[in-house]
Amino acid sequence: MLTLEIRNYPHLAVLRCSGRIVHGDGADDLLRAAKSQDKRHLQIDLSGVESIDAGGLGVLAALEKWAEDGNRTIQLMNPSMRVRQALAATKLSSVLQVWPAIEDREDVA
Repeated sequence: MLTLEIRNYPHLAVLRCSGRIVHGDGADDLLRAAKSQDKRHLQIDLSGVESIDAGGLGVLAALEKWAEDGNRTIQLMNPSMRVRQALAATKLSSVLQVWPAIEDREDVA
């Protein structure tokens, strides 16, 4: 099950995800929630995601395309270890804007 917490700021919406982003259980909820935001900048916090499958990865890719087509920006923030592994295995991290947790960033050291 996916739990979404949405925070709206003047120019930004943040979707904090917890649980699973998998086909039939969370992926469609994330897609609907993200597309319902009227802000031009969207951040999706993935730090609480326990598992993600091809359906969830497909939603992240679809959201990137949706953002690009609508002249929006979308950033995937703080991906959990499972999400990072899935993004690396599928090479999606090369086409999606993924921002690691602060402790993982090289520019902070």
